Amino acid sequence: MKSPEISKEYTRLHPILRVGIANLVLLDKDIIITDADRLPEDYHQMGLSSKAHSLHYRQSNGYAHAVDIRTNDRSAIRNFLLKIYFRSMGFHVLRHGGTGDHLHVSLLSHDRPYAY
Repeated sequence: MKSPEISKEYTRLHPILRVGIANLVLLDKDIIITDADRLPEDYHQMGLSSKAHSLHYRQSNGYAHAVDIRTNDRSAIRNFLLKIYFRSMGFHVLRHGGTGDHLHVSLLSHDRPYAY
């Protein structure tokens, strides 16, 4: 981890999601992972409307169930392989732009079963 703050944020991710990311980091040292643990005011700071049910927020089990992985300046093949990797592990994967091109990777939350 690059800094204590990032390391602390990483530990707030659900352990299953951390395992999936840890395996990937071994293969791709240049991967950029963002927004593992957000608060409602973080959306306002990014110029977005606040989400009531974001899986980036800590769920009732104390862990965030979503993370973003940057895709800009990455090849289409690499991004496609990332989607396949996470989907094969049972995660939901969406590609969207919000504050920049990224993959939104999430784990099912029993608190919000229809949220991605």
